[in-house]
Amino acid sequence: MIRGLFNHQRLQMLIASAISLVFLTFLLRAVDWEEAIRIFRSGISATSLLWFSLVTFAIAVGYAVRWRLLLDGKIGYGTSLMASLLGLGANMFLPARGGDILRVHYSRVVATVPYADALGRLLVEKVVDLVTIISVGIFSLVLLNHTLNVEYRNVLLIVMLGAILAILISAILIRHFGDRLTPLLRPVFGLVRLQDFFDRHIVYLVRNSTRSLSLSVTILPAVLTLVLWLSAYALAYIFVARFVGVALSYQEALFVLFAGGLGLMIPAAPSGVGTFHASVVSAFVLLGRSPSEGLLLATAVHFLFFVVYVVPAALILGHWRLNRLAPR
Repeated sequence: MIRGLFNHQRLQMLIASAISLVFLTFLLRAVDWEEAIRIFRSGISATSLLWFSLVTFAIAVGYAVRWRLLLDGKIGYGTSLMASLLGLGANMFLPARGGDILRVHYSRVVATVPYADALGRLLVEKVVDLVTIISVGIFSLVLLNHTLNVEYRNVLLIVMLGAILAILISAILIRHFGDRLTPLLRPVFGLVRLQDFFDRHIVYLVRNSTRSLSLSVTILPAVLTLVLWLSAYALAYIFVARFVGVALSYQEALFVLFAGGLGLMIPAAPSGVGTFHASVVSAFVLLGRSPSEGLLLATAVHFLFFVVYVVPAALILGHWRLNRLAPR
């Protein structure tokens, strides 16, 4: 079973790497790198880099508060911050947002939060994130009323409003009819000889998810997430843009943030390399801006978030592993 899991992870990594390679090849052929380098050399603001660091710390603190809220206070603020930093850093190099699973594991080991509870609340978190990304996109389109092409804008608004409606309907169905999924899923797991695993873990996870997808559980994390995206995340993109010499307004930052968030949902490795960059470049094209500016911003955002979050995540992971291996 371990060998099969290892092979599955290798296959997943190969597929994710191939996706990244395809998008990177497209970008290399479609974007003028010389123009991007010229923009970068034209103006660099070191002060913006300092503000970016402060904003990213605020993001980590906000994520820690949200994770504690989702776990109903079963984890302390300090432990939640460590878990959030670990997850944010690991997401920068693991495919398919693997850092979130590491955050769940850390919470289980350090704060003894049951896996099923943590995974159920992680599912709620992902639903909140998806709704937030789409909501930010809608808000940015409203602000960009006279900037985007009217046809593109209307099509995007219809698609995004339909997506939010579909997500909300799905959440309601899971909330009220989730228990009926168990008899339907059991034969599927039986076909792959994982029925025992299903009975011991998946059944409880499904039941936990049906309880978690409620307004009382989601309202505060949802509000906090939306505030983070409309303030800290948008400011982070603006400060990075200033750092590399790219002019970016608040409404443009929201639209680029929305596009980048969608790009990160595609399972590319590591951390959406290629897909994230292509999404940001596409946002700049829709805004009537130079693709080279989009590529420069996407590269800088990806690199700076990588440095800011991977370094503390590596320190936390190393300290955690040393403590577990130390003789008692």
